[in-house]
Amino acid sequence: MFKDWGVSDYLSAVQIIIAVLNIIIMAFIAIWVVQSVQRKMDSEKTLRDFFSRELIALRTDLRAFLDKLIRGDMEAKAIKREHHLLSVRIQDILTALNTKFGIDKKYLKAYRQNLMKIIEADTNYVDLFGTDGRVSFNHETVSKIHTLRTSNDHLFNDILLKIYETK
Repeated sequence: MFKDWGVSDYLSAVQIIIAVLNIIIMAFIAIWVVQSVQRKMDSEKTLRDFFSRELIALRTDLRAFLDKLIRGDMEAKAIKREHHLLSVRIQDILTALNTKFGIDKKYLKAYRQNLMKIIEADTNYVDLFGTDGRVSFNHETVSKIHTLRTSNDHLFNDILLKIYETK
């Protein structure tokens, strides 16, 4: 079969082989690139979904905490402990969100700082802190807690939007 071939025939055959090898190599590279991009997109989506779940859980826990405060279902020292734990969770998640997505760490600052200021200004809380009794806040404090909640609850949604808007 190859006896009657001239130099140009061999060169043409080599060119065809090189072209086929080029197509095969480019196909493997294309598959690798697509898989790499897909893997990165999947890991980014997984990370965004993780932070979304964490934020939703944090919002749920914070709402439950505020509800217990309003109902007077907590002892004075437990209020401080639970607030501290929530503050640590808020700070932790916001630090991670700032690192990964550039989201300002000052979000939810009102919950972390203003809530305890409102609570500690209530005379019932101050009086019962030493005895660690259940605290029934006065009407003004309950109103301030409601206002804090309604004016800042949207921040969780704002953060969620920023997580999914960030590319």
